[in-house]
Amino acid sequence: MLIIPLFFNFGVAVGDVDTSSFVIWSRVDAYGYIIVNYEISEDSLFSKIIKAGEIKTDSSKDWTIKVFIDGLESGKTYYYRFKYKQAYSPIGKVKTLPKQLDRFKIALLSCQHYSENYFWAYKYLLEDSVDAILFLGDFIYEYNTYRNPRRADPTIYADNLNTYRSKYKLAHSDPYLKEALRNIPIYVIWDDHEVVNDYAGKAMKYYNPKRIYDAYKAFFEYIPIKDNDSFRIYRSFKVGDLVEIFLIDGRQYRDEMACRPTFNPKDDCYKVAFSEGRTMLGKEQKNWLINSILNSKSIWKLVGNNVMFMGLFKDKKPLNLDQWDGYYYEKQEILSKIKDVKNLIFGTGDTHVFYFGEVLYNNKRVAYEIITAGVSSPSGLKALSDTILKQNPHIKFMNAEYRGYVLLDFYKDSLNVYFYGTKENGDRILIKKEKILAKH
Repeated sequence: MLIIPLFFNFGVAVGDVDTSSFVIWSRVDAYGYIIVNYEISEDSLFSKIIKAGEIKTDSSKDWTIKVFIDGLESGKTYYYRFKYKQAYSPIGKVKTLPKQLDRFKIALLSCQHYSENYFWAYKYLLEDSVDAILFLGDFIYEYNTYRNPRRADPTIYADNLNTYRSKYKLAHSDPYLKEALRNIPIYVIWDDHEVVNDYAGKAMKYYNPKRIYDAYKAFFEYIPIKDNDSFRIYRSFKVGDLVEIFLIDGRQYRDEMACRPTFNPKDDCYKVAFSEGRTMLGKEQKNWLINSILNSKSIWKLVGNNVMFMGLFKDKKPLNLDQWDGYYYEKQEILSKIKDVKNLIFGTGDTHVFYFGEVLYNNKRVAYEIITAGVSSPSGLKALSDTILKQNPHIKFMNAEYRGYVLLDFYKDSLNVYFYGTKENGDRILIKKEKILAKH
């Protein structure tokens, strides 16, 4: 049957895939109150449909569609599609997580400012045979780029529900993103630009509750994540006994910044940043993270983290208090509890810079941190690279020149890490490869 994407111009996506469930997503270009059909099949011709139904949508959801599908077999490939009137969406493909496996590939992505550049990174994920995309924040940017934009952004500054929605529609219009999400499941957390630069959730819920509500609502409309009333995004997924993924929320529950601006702050900020009791995660999430890591039976433990966890110093002072250095007491508390956990990895976004380094506690390595550059957002730290590497010996590698992504190739005995840069013309370059041996 001919597939006509007449009403489905933003493609399809699937997220939060587990051993027996996933969330499928799309958006319909329509008006009024509409009913959309969905089908789940064991083959791409849809001759073996195992689940089907209908879902209602309207302006209250911006005509987005999201369906939680469960009761599935583990490690099995499924196909899905939507239908409105006589038009079908593109066909999506997804494989549920297996209960046992020896290898799994995860791509780390973050920071995709539409007008800064094309989303080249997504172009290569199918070629890499990626099993899952871990998106670590800044799926959209609330502001436009006015100085030499690479491509036009017809939307305006986002600060309410409709303008946030317009930013997500813009992101989902990227052809490379659409093709990748049609074929690869995505797991998403937010950082700051889904709302506004360097915001702290506890403070913003007090002085601008409507804006933060609108931003979170738009996120849940346009991201394939299971809905919940509290906008909770911290959650975990087990990939057999090979790797367990812990996704955290470093924005919604955090205390106000120690000071502003947070980058290269004044000396009087550090006393606040290091003070006892300051929290980024909030008590409930912090306890969940610590207990989940300690109780994990997986070989690898991967924390999907929105801002840099390991220290970043300049002249023996933290360089950026928006990062975990601005919540030093809580970071040390977490490290004291998980310091003996084997094969712990932090996968991080935010900085627009590639990093590979060691997370230290009492000068001993507790974990490795792997940070991806932005998909399209450029870095401003190139001039500081030599200084940062010289003054932070726990940081073993840094590259602020390229945009791109990181590929994590997990095996039971090792983890291969590939730092891929994308050039202005979209060509890809392997910048660095690291290998981490598992401890058993």
